[in-house]
Amino acid sequence: MSILNSGIVPVGSTGYSIDNSLRFNDDDSAYLSRTPGTAGTSETTFTVSTWVKRGDVSASPQSIWDTAECTLQFHNDGRMFGNLRGTVSGNLFWYTDAYFRDTSAWYHIVAVYDTTQATDTNRFKLYVNGVLQTFSSISYPAQNQSMKNATVHYIGQEGTTYYMDGLLAEYNMVDGQALTPADFGETDETYGHWKPIEYAGTYGTNGFYLDFSNSGSLGTDASSNTNNWTVNNLQPTDQMLDSPTNNFCTLNPLIPDTTSRLTFSEGNLKAVEVDNGVNYPTPRSSIGVTSGKWYSEFIFTTSTVYYGVAVVNDSNDAGLYPHATAGGYGYFKDGLKKSLGTSTAYGDTFTTGDVIGAALDMDNGNLFFYKNGVVQNSGTAAFTGLSGNMRFAIYLDAATGLANFGQDSSFAGNKTAQGNQDSNSIGDFYYTPPTDFLALCTSNLPDPAVIPSEHFNTVLYTGTGSSLAVTGVGFQPDFVWMKRRDATQFHDLIDAVRGDSYRMFSNGSEFDYSVTFSFDSDGFHPDPTKVNENFSGGAYVAWNWKAGNATLGTGDFTQGSIASTCSRNVDAGFSIVSYTGTGSLGTVGHGLASKPEMIIVKNRDISSPWIVMHKGIASDYETDYIYLSTTQAAGDYDLFWNDTQPTNAVFTIKGDDPNTSTKAIIAYCFHSVEGYSKVGSYTGNGSADGTFVHCGFRPAYVMVKDTENSSWPWWIHDTARNPINPSTKQLSPNSSAAEYDDATYTALGIVSNGFKWRTSEAQVNANGETFIYIAFAENPFKYTNAR
Repeated sequence: MSILNSGIVPVGSTGYSIDNSLRFNDDDSAYLSRTPGTAGTSETTFTVSTWVKRGDVSASPQSIWDTAECTLQFHNDGRMFGNLRGTVSGNLFWYTDAYFRDTSAWYHIVAVYDTTQATDTNRFKLYVNGVLQTFSSISYPAQNQSMKNATVHYIGQEGTTYYMDGLLAEYNMVDGQALTPADFGETDETYGHWKPIEYAGTYGTNGFYLDFSNSGSLGTDASSNTNNWTVNNLQPTDQMLDSPTNNFCTLNPLIPDTTSRLTFSEGNLKAVEVDNGVNYPTPRSSIGVTSGKWYSEFIFTTSTVYYGVAVVNDSNDAGLYPHATAGGYGYFKDGLKKSLGTSTAYGDTFTTGDVIGAALDMDNGNLFFYKNGVVQNSGTAAFTGLSGNMRFAIYLDAATGLANFGQDSSFAGNKTAQGNQDSNSIGDFYYTPPTDFLALCTSNLPDPAVIPSEHFNTVLYTGTGSSLAVTGVGFQPDFVWMKRRDATQFHDLIDAVRGDSYRMFSNGSEFDYSVTFSFDSDGFHPDPTKVNENFSGGAYVAWNWKAGNATLGTGDFTQGSIASTCSRNVDAGFSIVSYTGTGSLGTVGHGLASKPEMIIVKNRDISSPWIVMHKGIASDYETDYIYLSTTQAAGDYDLFWNDTQPTNAVFTIKGDDPNTSTKAIIAYCFHSVEGYSKVGSYTGNGSADGTFVHCGFRPAYVMVKDTENSSWPWWIHDTARNPINPSTKQLSPNSSAAEYDDATYTALGIVSNGFKWRTSEAQVNANGETFIYIAFAENPFKYTNAR
């Protein structure tokens, strides 16, 4: 569900900033405690609001809030759960339907307790990022049941077990009031993400506000109540700059190549590998970059074998030895640099305790390394020509490494913090970063070139069998792909270039209905006579893309040898291209500023397959193809694309369906746009801890296909049909089948910076096989919350 359109919360735009958070490390048994002198303003009514960034999601239940009467925790399976027992005997447990396993961004959690309510479902409410949660099971307390008293209260633990692992920020407890998320947050008017506002209300007798601004007294109540908390096993170095208004990079434990070999702690800034005969697992950063200048620091505290610091391209998905294949670049303790399996003398040797800096200049493609503040190799770059999406990484073989992306120069208390900042006066580094090199955090990330909701959106609607205006798209679409979800009906594709009377089926051919359909300023009118568009009571999904809201002729954009017309959205990397085949080798202008990475082509005049060019099929994707309209695996056939990659202006066709003589042909062209769309591939691992795919945004839509197996279909997930994690509802473009829903078979985790399969199912995660995908953003990472 889009918070912006849900009616739950207001839309606003404030500049409220949260400066600090507190790191809880479950290995340290860290927590805060306080025993109120009285039960306070009310024993039946109170509200807890806090922001959480998760650390080790695999740990046993982790407590956010605990008293003798109620608890608020993360279960070790990822759900939130708790106890509403109050002052009665026995347990009253609750469990959310949603799973919360994102480790790269922040969740806002509001728990509202009010047992005075006559309706039991109003006695406890839980909101995450402003959205009211549903429960897979819950037992509500009795009316007027006491929910708190003067016994000891905890933050970060339950009793002497179940310690929190991660960061907490902006912790409010309001005694005697049942509030709403709107008292603590609002929806951003531009990007639609949930963000904090300053709480302006009162706190009641036992209420408090912890802002963690005083590192020497981390339990200080910043409200006027002075309800201070006792600090247990927390240090001044656990005060962090990472916050909901400036989210810092961490190591990413969701990458399965690391999770089976490493343990993570200290807010995912520390990784430990115990030698098990498999060397060099490489935990990577949660943020990847394609441009700009970035600096990070690393130390190693223990080692019996080997270690080093690196950057790794997302195209390199080797879990071990990524420096042995393209896209991995490392500097090791013996002073060697390594890439493509080649070791070369580079810098000084280093040992445990040394601070190794990595300065990544993506504007010029250069990578420099530093030892204890001194640039290596006399300032000559270790590697040049770097491009694509790069992430920092650590090589570990029986070693312990800690990262600082600008939030903790003490390296979890292993060093004396130095407090050096980057060129934007942001961060906490041990050594001063090189000039113009920045901390890897959201405040330093550039604003996206496009706002996702203005170029792609998914809407759900119910058919009426009569005139119906489908609204809420947010723009005038030029390409609408719709599917009836609750029955066997063809996928229905309509675009403004062919005209609104023409329908194409992704598992079939084109038809001229000569019937009513219109593209409107905020959506469309489906045809009331067609069951695959507007059957009375039918449940539908429509995916909508904006092109140019006009069709350009041959004089309006660069042409190839074969004349074409198009509607194009250059900023969003999407165009709809129409041309007539010639039957002989030629080129077609696509209207975009960069070469397409995925082209879907259909010969309109005959019953022929939908042909897809996709860069992820093989390194020479110009020679390969896959069909959208069947389950067939990818093939190699030069008659389609003439073994020629697209250019920034044209794509090449030779013959057959993409270029049948005299036939009308339509092509949908896409390329990746940072923060909005991603065309790529991944390798399955066959594990329930499935492959993680870094997109640089939180996806709203993901379509995938196994390129090596002719039995598996294409699958589409979206967050409109799947508003909570895991995403389990799928539709297949090559089939007219109704929506498929199976949590164990199709579980996909949508997270703030990409997506992760949580199933071993071969159709989406077969071990060692290549899958292609295209994804579109709900929010860019700079402006998103955990999900």
